[in-house]
Amino acid sequence: MSTITPNLTTIWILDSTLTRITQIKSLLPMSSGMILQYSSELDDYGQCKFRVSTRDTLFDTYGDILAPHKYWVQLVRGGTIVWQGPIIENVKRSKDYIEIVAVEPLWYLSKILVNRSSSDPSGLGQNDIYRIFSSGTMADAVTAIMGETITTYQSNDAAHALSGMTLGTIQNPNYPPNMTDGNTPTKDLTGAWYFGDGISAPLLQFDFTFILTILQTFGVYTYSDFYLDNDLVFNFVPFKGDNLINKISFNWGGKNSPSTNIVDYNVPRLGQRMANHLFGIATDPTGKILHFDQIDNDSIDEYGYIQDVEAFSDLKDQATLNARLEAEIPLISSPDNSAVSVTLDERGYPLGQYNVGDIVYIRIDDTAIDLNDYRRIVGYTVSVNNTGREITVVQTNKVLPWQYASLGSIQ
Repeated sequence: MSTITPNLTTIWILDSTLTRITQIKSLLPMSSGMILQYSSELDDYGQCKFRVSTRDTLFDTYGDILAPHKYWVQLVRGGTIVWQGPIIENVKRSKDYIEIVAVEPLWYLSKILVNRSSSDPSGLGQNDIYRIFSSGTMADAVTAIMGETITTYQSNDAAHALSGMTLGTIQNPNYPPNMTDGNTPTKDLTGAWYFGDGISAPLLQFDFTFILTILQTFGVYTYSDFYLDNDLVFNFVPFKGDNLINKISFNWGGKNSPSTNIVDYNVPRLGQRMANHLFGIATDPTGKILHFDQIDNDSIDEYGYIQDVEAFSDLKDQATLNARLEAEIPLISSPDNSAVSVTLDERGYPLGQYNVGDIVYIRIDDTAIDLNDYRRIVGYTVSVNNTGREITVVQTNKVLPWQYASLGSIQ
């Protein structure tokens, strides 16, 4: 058995009221000496996994406290909660160990459907098929569906941990650049986001859709972020994170360089996902087919002609379809516009000095690869070895220039 160094990471088991029951002090290795692994994702959920011996005395004292959906895991590092979420699986219960998988609580929003209050517009008489957003602001829409979610948990299962979820900061984003209405000629949509009839302003429609999917869709169209904090306070903001490029830099200058805190990196060129002529297809509320395409001629000149098509079931107006394609084509028209990940050892900044959403600087000066760029952290995975060594893999994406406007100049 292995014991996690107390001043680094402690594992607590919580009950459904998020009250601490006991620490997990002895772990069995899963693979290559790894005894604990946990991750976090931007606008999504990460997971945590570890193994406990079936002969651990904690079962004699506390009973079966690893049961899915009844108990939570909390990780504390240096006195700060760095990860927290419900146990959802005991993926293996053998004569030797129980392997626990926990997830961040946003996972539960992938298991609850949106309330549907509109009938089928075809006129066939089917009620409660769709949830249509055709008026009010984005903040109004988020507040409404999250308020309904809380009510659903409270009325169906008061013991459910998310019945204690509350709403925190719900900010209304502005329309992203290059978004226009559906009139002829078109007019730019500017200022605070509001929904409309699909011509004057965007209209979105969902059927039997999970809340998490709707939040992610809202986030994609408005370039906004959402998260649940450790007190189960839900927030929806135009940009989650801080500009840390003058404070945190991940560097590779060769393994003997004194400034190196990267032990490995991956700067892929993902040509399989590429397209430089992208078609988008959707339908309006009457069933009319909407279509739009975007071309990157510079990419075609350099890489050749590559087509792709995307269909959107939730999107119900021409202007939002156009804006979606205009925003996506720069991200997929070059193999270099791919996610970059860096692997850090103990010389890297400790977790807590940065988090998902933050902007950091990455410098890689290698024989074949030269990268100097500011990047946004969209996820991380921490693996703890039975020697006490921690390895952190940080995933980053390219930052859109106007995303960090509220954080001040990046330069």
